[in-house]
Amino acid sequence: MRVFVKHIEVLSNSSLLFDMHTKVDGKCTEISLLTDKTEKDGEYSVVYDGYNLFSIVETDYTDYIMFHLVNFKEEHTFQLMELYGREPDVSEEVKKKFVKYCQKHGIVKENIIDLTKVDRCLQAQGSEEDQDSSAE
Repeated sequence: MRVFVKHIEVLSNSSLLFDMHTKVDGKCTEISLLTDKTEKDGEYSVVYDGYNLFSIVETDYTDYIMFHLVNFKEEHTFQLMELYGREPDVSEEVKKKFVKYCQKHGIVKENIIDLTKVDRCLQAQGSEEDQDSSAE
């Protein structure tokens, strides 16, 4: 599940709206997801490729945000850690924090992919200036 987040908007009812791109059959496709706040502080849910629960792990509200997501699809469950930044890259300090959070959730360093170094649907997003950094 690789997505390239373009924009996150906090709505008046505390839901989050994500505008993003993902590859479908090899083509970059724009999607919007409306997430619902759960009763737990900082936790949201959304139905997309299964049922997803995610929480905000850490943010500084200006430069980056980290999410922990758990996807439930049929009989399978997987977890995903995500790091998004306002600029095309984030500081090494933030990346190190992210790696520690991943390891805390049982994700080994070898399974962490820096999506700033892979095809990020640049053509679909218009220009590099519009992009948010993401790591998976």
